[in-house]
Amino acid sequence: MKRDRLNDLKNWRHDPYRKPLILRGCRQVGKSWLVEEFGKEFDKYVVINFEKNKLIHQYFSGDLNINTILDKLSIQANTKIEPGNTLLFFDEIQFCEGAIQSLRYFKEELPELHIIAAGSLLDFVLNKLGIPVGRVQFMQLYPLSFSEYLTALGYQTLRDFIMTKENDPVIHEQVLDHLKNYMWLGGMPAVIDAWINDRDPVICQKIQDEIIQSYQIDFHRYTKAHEIPHVTKVFEKIPFMCGNKFVYSNVDSDSRSEVIKNALLLLEVAGIAKRCFHTSAQHPPLGAEYNDKKFKVFYFDIGLAQRILGLDIRQWLLNPLQLSNKGEIAEQLVAQELIAYSDFHKEYELYYWHREAKNSNAEIDFVVMKEGEIVPVEVKSSQKGSMKSLKIFLDSHPNSKYGLKISEGSFLKQDKLVEIPLYALESWFVNKK
Repeated sequence: MKRDRLNDLKNWRHDPYRKPLILRGCRQVGKSWLVEEFGKEFDKYVVINFEKNKLIHQYFSGDLNINTILDKLSIQANTKIEPGNTLLFFDEIQFCEGAIQSLRYFKEELPELHIIAAGSLLDFVLNKLGIPVGRVQFMQLYPLSFSEYLTALGYQTLRDFIMTKENDPVIHEQVLDHLKNYMWLGGMPAVIDAWINDRDPVICQKIQDEIIQSYQIDFHRYTKAHEIPHVTKVFEKIPFMCGNKFVYSNVDSDSRSEVIKNALLLLEVAGIAKRCFHTSAQHPPLGAEYNDKKFKVFYFDIGLAQRILGLDIRQWLLNPLQLSNKGEIAEQLVAQELIAYSDFHKEYELYYWHREAKNSNAEIDFVVMKEGEIVPVEVKSSQKGSMKSLKIFLDSHPNSKYGLKISEGSFLKQDKLVEIPLYALESWFVNKK
């Protein structure tokens, strides 16, 4: 299953300013698989798994002499680890804090060695230890985007055609059919793999259930006992509140806001939840004008979100995008796609805009930066829908030259409005406006 991040790893390999790379992302998004696939590019590929081999931890205690560590790891791997020819992978590195701290010394003392680290729930350990700025690089890995989904299913030619932004009614309907499948499958590699092999919705949903259960089991690993019920409740409520302003009391009216807030923050660190903050969006950067008291929350995977919502797969396959929450689900899709095609070096931040005024409420689903310009984004689950909020935004934001509408419709450009299909976020990000 080809992943776009593989090309980014190849670029990292030949970067003269390369540093040890920490691969971040939720459980089961394919971090270990990606590194293993990348390892085929090297003469040697050595994996050190800190969960399976606890004895290796002692190599990273006390003084961290990199050459000594490398000699001992070579003995363990039964092969000489050679800088320039070997990819060294520290898997499940969160189990060994000394190994995390050693990354800075690999950069300082052995910069020619290609070294990647990854692990489940790694961000909790990183938050505790801290990583010296300038000593390591980060790469974000998310579930498969819709474009990656097309490639995985063998439809690279369709993906290439979308990038041309040409309108073809027959191909448009064909891609929409694929999109509607993606919107219930989501992008978790195990689910996509099952769909490729079996084309059985029941099997795919069973795997989704197993993934959801594994995430709930993880709550016991990074939360205190008294926090588990609150984290579980937020985990289950996010899909129902998707696309709407997040209100703590709507999660649990009997719990203090501070308790729910802390539970949400834990899910954010775990990579499960993603907040989308309100911004006035008058001037870049968007983060300089955001309001941390007003935000929406999105899930990390649309398929799992739909599963938690109790999606009836028979109903979806017969009438996709005809459900009561179709607008919110379309927003969830766009949130994921915005993140998926962003710069892998840093975590992408989501923003929206909302004006609350008597008889003149207006809300823009997302506000993004492209080529230095602030672009308001309206998401419609169908081609029709009022664009009143977009007009209000453009009238009140002179620095925004145009707005973007994302719907089931085709590509179109008129006046101050650019329209693209729900499946075409990659083409808009990569190409000029």
